[in-house]
Amino acid sequence: MALVENATMEVDSRAKVVLNEKTGTVVFGKEVKISQVSVVHGSLSLQVGTIYSVSQPEPFSAGRTTVVPERTVNAQEEKAKAVTLKEGATVEDIVRALNSIGATPRDVIAILQAIKAEGALQADIEVI
Repeated sequence: MALVENATMEVDSRAKVVLNEKTGTVVFGKEVKISQVSVVHGSLSLQVGTIYSVSQPEPFSAGRTTVVPERTVNAQEEKAKAVTLKEGATVEDIVRALNSIGATPRDVIAILQAIKAEGALQADIEVI
């Protein structure tokens, strides 16, 4: 009984990823694993605006000069970039892969949250 009482054991702690959306900070341990997952990352930019034009009537007519709003819509989409990671990849692997395709820290945070929602992130996420 004395041997069992004095025995020391290493207990695995629960894996955790800490995200700070305000600063774009991602903190994780080296043992955080990810199941096989594919990520497609692209960017859609949509701009909506109004340009004001002046409409003038013909000279000596009874019409009035008015301001006419003209709406403009411009949409641009970048080509999507894909990353595929195998079973057992770590969060460090996915962050490096995402950085290689030009993902911003905020993109990385959103993608990690989506991976967790999909069930492929084998860790808890704490957003501070």
